[in-house]
Amino acid sequence: MATSTTAKRAAASAKRVKDEVVAGGEDIAGEARQAAARVKREAGAIEESLTRGAEDLVATVNEKLRSVGVDTDRMADVAKEQATELQRLIEEEIRERPLRALGLAAAVGLFVGFLSAR
Repeated sequence: MATSTTAKRAAASAKRVKDEVVAGGEDIAGEARQAAARVKREAGAIEESLTRGAEDLVATVNEKLRSVGVDTDRMADVAKEQATELQRLIEEEIRERPLRALGLAAAVGLFVGFLSAR
């Protein structure tokens, strides 16, 4: 009879421990969800702050350039035109001489890898 009572107590203790572990896991999961939500909000605030700072910086630079007579809109248009032309030239070179372009790309990759290893 004593063994039966001990077994019942052990089973009750095991159930109680299991329930406590489950409750503790649920608490931890809830806290993790709250922490994740808090981190997400803070990351959003940081992103907004950085975006505003970048926009302010661009506006300040544009304003200063315009104050000394530089047309930033025209500069942007010219840069786009030059980038488009450069892209066209690169595409043309790759089509005409693909092995040469591959060799140049490999050489540049090796050079950059060498510099970054230092």
